Amino acid sequence: MQNTSFYCRLAAGVGVFALLSIAPASLWAQSGKWVATISQLTTAGGSADLTVEPRNDKQSRARINFQNTKRDLRLSWDIVEGSCRDEGKPIAPQATFGRVQTQMDGTGSVTANVPKLESGKRYYVRVFDPQTPVTDESAYGCANISEKP
Repeated sequence: MQNTSFYCRLAAGVGVFALLSIAPASLWAQSGKWVATISQLTTAGGSADLTVEPRNDKQSRARINFQNTKRDLRLSWDIVEGSCRDEGKPIAPQATFGRVQTQMDGTGSVTANVPKLESGKRYYVRVFDPQTPVTDESAYGCANISEKP
């Protein structure tokens, strides 16, 4: 009887340990929200803030806001796999990411429905002149996108 009691307590302890080893994963679950800031856009001036929020199981909604840029300026942007300066592959065709026409006060924004970003992967946003072929080197700026917990 004494051995049975020992084994019951041991099994209960193992069960609690197993439960605790699983719990941290759920505590660190990601929100599906991503953010980035390009603090200085060369040539265009100003800055850009990107937010990406889940829309459904397969899509997210990305919104880019520009502040203090040159007025009446056309800008293009995209989201790319990898880190800034990797020359990664865009997550969607360029037509997905709407062009932005800045206002007289240097602000502008646009939203786009994009494929859902995957936790554990790296992404970055880049802003560029719509009249030139896009490369990381020719971009006005880029910033790594981070996932909010």
